[in-house]
Amino acid sequence: MVQRVLGVDLGYGFVKVSDGEREYSFPSVVGIGQDLRYRPELGVERKPTERLALTVDNRKYFVGDLAIRQSGIASRSLDADRSQDQNVRVLVLAALSLFAQWDAQVFHLVTGLPVNSYSAYRDAWESQLPGEYKVVVEEDGKPRERQIAIGNVHVVPQPFGTLYNRVLSPIGNLADRDLARRTIGLVDIGFKTTDLAVADQMEFIDRLSSSTTTGMATAYAHIADRLRAEYRLDKENWEIDEIVAQGAVRIAGKTSDISRLKAEAYERVARKVITDLESLWDYRDLDTILVTGGGGQALAEHLLPRYPNIELVDGAPMANVRGYVKLARHFFGEVTAAPKPAG
Repeated sequence: MVQRVLGVDLGYGFVKVSDGEREYSFPSVVGIGQDLRYRPELGVERKPTERLALTVDNRKYFVGDLAIRQSGIASRSLDADRSQDQNVRVLVLAALSLFAQWDAQVFHLVTGLPVNSYSAYRDAWESQLPGEYKVVVEEDGKPRERQIAIGNVHVVPQPFGTLYNRVLSPIGNLADRDLARRTIGLVDIGFKTTDLAVADQMEFIDRLSSSTTTGMATAYAHIADRLRAEYRLDKENWEIDEIVAQGAVRIAGKTSDISRLKAEAYERVARKVITDLESLWDYRDLDTILVTGGGGQALAEHLLPRYPNIELVDGAPMANVRGYVKLARHFFGEVTAAPKPAG
């Protein structure tokens, strides 16, 4: 039996998964799958995350970019209790399928939950995700069955992934003892939530930690409103992802710059994050404030000038999941090597 350890970040906006060597990210969008009538002989080569199709419990799903492209009905899971959501289970299995190369594999996972959801839903995640799953994955248009077993699941407050990424070595040993002794503020700006957490010598300080409903979805909603008002366009939030990434919207083959709308939305969200932060913390009590998450990277230019002890972490969008896989190696040990082919 091949043992694998993974970090999985099931964000409301994007799923990120890493084994410490390979890492993937794809939109947290699940749609109804179908048999596509025609597969072109020629076309742009797509990454594995752009063609995620799998069958779970005899139902076919498109996931991520494929759901956005091909599903007539697609959605993001935005409920606080996602442990009961079939779409979330599909997202987990889609993430694991990217690493499922052999029939007999057991995955041990570390993942995170928003600070305000952690106590309420941690036990459900740790008890309900483990199990054996039979999944049919499409590879090059051909269905291939995979047996995916989820073994141990360990859940931490979401922004602590970034802290573990900073203080642990790649194999999960404590590497930065100086940082581990400090009082650290963590600002994790995601799609639906912003998590504010404090660690004092690696101890989670409950009274100084909280979640807010401010996130990049707030900026997306503002941009969607302005697109509706100025261009008479109605866009779903996952469609805004690409528009924001490009800084432009295409209308009838022509590109219209939306950098003004984007800057306005980002500034508004950053002001709200600053207000929430200052209502919870006195920044002078913290040795360092670490800004993380995809939203942290997007809003950094508005946040960093505000405080003398703040910094944007390297690789902010992936920092949590990189910390999760380091912690997984600390808890569950090294990966068992895959069997070599005979001959």
